[in-house]
Parts: sequence; C-alpha cells; structure tokens
Amino acid sequence: MFLGYLPDIANKFKKNEVLGQVFGYLFDALEEESEVHGRICGLRAGESFDVLLSGGAKAIEQAYETKSPKEAFYESHREMVDFQMVVQGREIFFVAPHSLCAVKTPYDSERDLIEYQPNAFLSSIQLFAGNVAVFEPIDVHAGGIFTQEKREIVKKVVVKVPKEHVKLNF
Repeated sequence: MFLGYLPDIANKFKKNEVLGQVFGYLFDALEEESEVHGRICGLRAGESFDVLLSGGAKAIEQAYETKSPKEAFYESHREMVDFQMVVQGREIFFVAPHSLCAVKTPYDSERDLIEYQPNAFLSSIQLFAGNVAVFEPIDVHAGGIFTQEKREIVKKVVVKVPKEHVKLNF
C-alpha cells in the first residue's frame, strides 16, 4: 500500500506512459475547471461512470454515501492495482495484509475480486480530496467508511491499473 497527496507524488507517475496518463487523469479530476472534475462532481449517490485509459487501465468515477465500519466490504485483487482518490468528501479505508485475512468468497477472475471476512488486524487511513491510496494485490482493503460517525456523499475515482505497470519498490 502507498499513500500520498497527488501534487506531492507526481514523480512516482513518471515510470512509464500508462502511469503518466493515470497522473494526468487524476490531476484533471482535481482541476475544478476540467470536464473530468465536472463529471465526477455531477454524479449522484449510487451513480458511476467508466473511462477507458491506455495500457488496460480503467477509471471508475463514482459517488456513494459512506457507511458504518460494520458494513465494510473487504476485498483484494490479483491482476489490477487500485489507485483510489477522493474528489469531494472524506472516507476511511481499512487495510490489512492478505496473509492475515480469511477468505469469504474465493477469487472471481471475471471481476478480479477476492472477498474477505472482517479482521482485527487492520489499520485505517483517511482519504480526502487529492489524497491517493494505492492498493496492491497483497492489500486487503475496505473503503467508504464514514468519518466521525457521520454519513456523507463521497465523489471519487478508482483507477484500476494492470499490475505489470506498477512497481512500488523501496
């Protein structure tokens, strides 16, 4: 998992053309005058819009109401890396190592999804406008959790990038 504020981590996206396009798209999502920002901010709760990017990447623009921790949906992916960025609102994410999580629903290759049981071994992070969380296949994550026990509408984008384009080396 990697977390950073988009303007501060621009150099991380210079590794290849696909990540460069992802950065441009995410930057547009935050730019109030852009078409992308307007489209995301115009979504109502429960709506989503898909945008195909190069190299097999796909952006899912979405809006939803945050939920309680008891309603968390724990997931991971094998083939795609999730770049999650809030455009409006705030949400909490729970993150846990997949090796410490019990599988609830086995891998579905069509959806690139594994569902997990709730877990006591987790950390939490808060996403706000411009804060980007990158979840690799080893990261079980559950988002959309409300902050301060107050539900709100979150407008965000999830960019799914094939894992071969993402190298989070130390």
